[in-house]
Amino acid sequence: MTVLASSFVLLLVLGMPIAFSLGLAGVAYVVTHTSLPVLVAFQRMFTGVDSFPFMAIPFFMLAGALMNAGGLADRIIVLSRALVGHLPGGLANVSIVASMFFAGVSGSSVADASGLGSILIPAMKREKYGSGFSAAVNATSSTVGIIIPPSIPMILTGVATALSIRELFFGGAVPGILAGLSMLALTTVISRRRGYAHYRRATGGELARAILQGLPALFMVVIILGGIMGGIFTPTEASVVAVLYALILGLIYREITWQRLKDALLDSAVSAAVVMMVISTAALITWLLAYSMVPQRLAAALSTVISSPTVLLLILGVAFLVAGTFLDVSPGVILFGPILLPVVQAVGADPIHFAVIMVFALAIGLFTPPVGTTLIISSYLAKVPVLQVARESLPYLVVMVILLFVIIFVDDLALWLPGLLFH
Repeated sequence: MTVLASSFVLLLVLGMPIAFSLGLAGVAYVVTHTSLPVLVAFQRMFTGVDSFPFMAIPFFMLAGALMNAGGLADRIIVLSRALVGHLPGGLANVSIVASMFFAGVSGSSVADASGLGSILIPAMKREKYGSGFSAAVNATSSTVGIIIPPSIPMILTGVATALSIRELFFGGAVPGILAGLSMLALTTVISRRRGYAHYRRATGGELARAILQGLPALFMVVIILGGIMGGIFTPTEASVVAVLYALILGLIYREITWQRLKDALLDSAVSAAVVMMVISTAALITWLLAYSMVPQRLAAALSTVISSPTVLLLILGVAFLVAGTFLDVSPGVILFGPILLPVVQAVGADPIHFAVIMVFALAIGLFTPPVGTTLIISSYLAKVPVLQVARESLPYLVVMVILLFVIIFVDDLALWLPGLLFH
């Protein structure tokens, strides 16, 4: 395992993309520490993405892109403004609520950060919000996109660990909503102290019109989650329904042009290709660890030392926070999920609770340097240095870490809704 870990870290330090770092490290291990032919490594990469549930990933990404192209994102922003625009820091709070709504469709924090950020960050700067603060709000609020269902990392976790994807989806619902509400409260406090502007409170008629305009977008969330909850279709089938629904609405509103449709398809294809490449190389590493009996040895060693599920989840939560600073969420859940699940089960912790903690903790890494994806995207959109955005994100980091520990100690936050719906 030393060759595997050292070569992976070395390649990352040299600046190689994480997908190639994982793949080359895996090939190096096959060559130096096994008698297997090198061809096996490439077979395992292919096998790693040869899964029907993975088809949901490009479709959910495309659904988010079509929402932007078809004007649904603008309607969500209008609805969010009517709901929370009157609070101190009105537009910043609009960004958070819009991210919560958008999360119910795209399943991707990157889609939320780029799609909503390209609209709201320039708008916040025009209204005299600090550039770093505007980017920080976008970077942090978009993380709920992979906690609130549907969630692409939850799909990856379900496939990698053979856990129920629909239970994982609804396990993240309450923590995701709590994260969004916590950010909303924090943003209101910061905005009041800094004197950021707010809008006047929407009248009853204005609120009704905003709800009416945003209802078609919200109904997409109802279709996706209601269909999964009722067993009408699988999460993969739900992603296709979301694409068709977004496309039909875009045509009805007459906002999708051929160029916008082409751009949406191209952006989704590129994003999905990047994710699938990471999945394939991470699957090779996971298989090599299983081939070397690492999960079983780790489970046997830790079960003799740690007998409390809460203690183990606390240790893993801290480990995920550290790992999330240099490892993206998708490879993180594929690498850690299959390896640590036997350890979690050995001490009697609930697998769904463990998976929600893993995704939540790794999501925090999206806005922490050096590899924070939403941090970098938001910094680029706001045209400010990454470290400036990171400093403005510190209060949000503290709140999210506190909430992570609350979820660890109060397992019903992750288990109550799946238990109510499916058991």
